[in-house]
Amino acid sequence: MKSPYFLYCVVYFALVSTTVATAQRPRTISNDPSAQEKAEQPQLQPPPPSVKAKYEGGVFGYNKKEDGSLSFDDANERLVFRDKLNKERISIPLSTITAAYGDTRSLQPAAATVVSNIPSIYALPARFFKQKYQYLTMQYSDPDNGVSAITSFKLENKEILASELVALAQKAGLSLRGDGYVRKKAPQKVDNTANNGGSDYSTISGGVLNGKATALPRPDYPDAAREAKAAGTVTVQVTVDEQGAVVEAKAVNGDAMLYDAAEAAARKAKFAPAVYNGRPVKVIGVLNYTFVL
Repeated sequence: MKSPYFLYCVVYFALVSTTVATAQRPRTISNDPSAQEKAEQPQLQPPPPSVKAKYEGGVFGYNKKEDGSLSFDDANERLVFRDKLNKERISIPLSTITAAYGDTRSLQPAAATVVSNIPSIYALPARFFKQKYQYLTMQYSDPDNGVSAITSFKLENKEILASELVALAQKAGLSLRGDGYVRKKAPQKVDNTANNGGSDYSTISGGVLNGKATALPRPDYPDAAREAKAAGTVTVQVTVDEQGAVVEAKAVNGDAMLYDAAEAAARKAKFAPAVYNGRPVKVIGVLNYTFVL
């Protein structure tokens, strides 16, 4: 009969052998760092309808830093900043935004070196969440004065910034470029249809067109807008055909109560036919209408 001590030793060595064998089993090891990074990536949540934000400057006429909120006006395709009293202060048409990215500091117009030394936000790499990114920074072309500007909004945390940035890129039609988002330059539009006898025509950018109009009727001031004391400048993006007639008009900035009146006036504007390289062309530009109480 075996002693209890002998049986104990047999059981002990059996357990040790099993543990060693298990530990020595081959394991699947991934040498792809991107796979490990993807596994660590947090899930991106869609942005709320409105997020707390601090305006850091950069928009012409609004130099004072101010707390408020950012939201998307999908109906009018614009990004809107409102103050603490929920009054609209700044409106940036999504079509004018040329670049957007996250930053660790606010940038003023003089520091317009965009898309540099920041991680790609589109795939939400885990390293993004290890940095203190809190500033939504964007570069845009101001349709009122025809110049480019850069502005920043400080958000509550990097998670909100990440979701807000991706939403902005998607809504504005921006493309991933390196470490940020940019608007790709649209190629010159050429239509080979028989609209003008089979010859090619193109569309060019005309900027602000107020001074180029041969006829520019004033808009009617809506009674409801006047009673509500709605005033200010409304910017309307227009397309002028080869004969100088406005064929498309869409308000992109200003008080929404004045949009219909401004668009109606813009459709009545007339221009001299534009010619480029000896050919008639369409022109895309903006008309500014100022409503004064």
